[in-house]
Amino acid sequence: MHTHTEHRTTISIDALAGLFPHQVATATELIGLGLPGDELTDRCRPGGQWQHLLPGVLLLTRKPPNRPQWVQAALRHAGAGALLTGVDALHLHGMRAVPVAGRVRVLSARPVDPTPEVGVIRVRALPPPVLRKGFLTAPLTRAAADAVRALLPDVEAVRAVLTEVVRRGGVPVADLARALARGAEPAHRVLADLAGGVRTVPQAWARALLSDLPLPPPTWHVELETAAGVALGTADAWWGEQGLAWQLTPNPDDHRLTAAGIIVARTTPQELRQSPTTAAKALHNAYRQSAGRPVPEVKATRMTTRP
Repeated sequence: MHTHTEHRTTISIDALAGLFPHQVATATELIGLGLPGDELTDRCRPGGQWQHLLPGVLLLTRKPPNRPQWVQAALRHAGAGALLTGVDALHLHGMRAVPVAGRVRVLSARPVDPTPEVGVIRVRALPPPVLRKGFLTAPLTRAAADAVRALLPDVEAVRAVLTEVVRRGGVPVADLARALARGAEPAHRVLADLAGGVRTVPQAWARALLSDLPLPPPTWHVELETAAGVALGTADAWWGEQGLAWQLTPNPDDHRLTAAGIIVARTTPQELRQSPTTAAKALHNAYRQSAGRPVPEVKATRMTTRP
């Protein structure tokens, strides 16, 4: 409900929740609605009904702010046209490889003072906005690039983000490489893995493990069949001259592989991450075992896609 004063229309305090769904508003917006500045100050005092989140940005409740409220506050702080980016934007795009934490990051074409809670990335021109759950966000490629820069030097977090964005988000590796053209060298190594066929974080760990072993390179992601053309199943990595298959995920066809005379080495993602030395030793032993026996007659075909 509105009441009229001599100079402006004043809105009822009870109506503010409908105007600001996240209960986040700037002081300018509230004064424009007719609330006196003194009343804003009183309501934000200790024990008052509201609180200051950022300079000039208020939370219209005394409850601790949640993440969406911080996001809204960051966008309000950055001003009109600002876009959410980084990990928060990735979550709104449906990418959840890493949790949201730390500063909310926004893109702005105008100068904005950063705060401990908000990181402002100044750009000459803003990319086309994407509306996600009521928030204006940067496109997925830009959001991923900004997330990667914020996550470095945590290479595993960077790997998780880039792998998910490529695998689930469908972003071409070349687009990410252009977005990360300046600096971010560890990210370029991850992108090289992705360009080489890596599509999951465990696959990247597996390739890193192999780089420390005196084994020839395997063929990745193959379909196996007998000489007569009977399908045997798939292998994550395959050494044809030894008849050795390496599985990184549970495979219901493994019994067919072993029945055909193939040695199957199994390593879980947890082992790759937590016990790489033990996993490497087990794989090396399997390779040595396979080298001292007749090679089964098996045909391997490289898989063009990976589910």
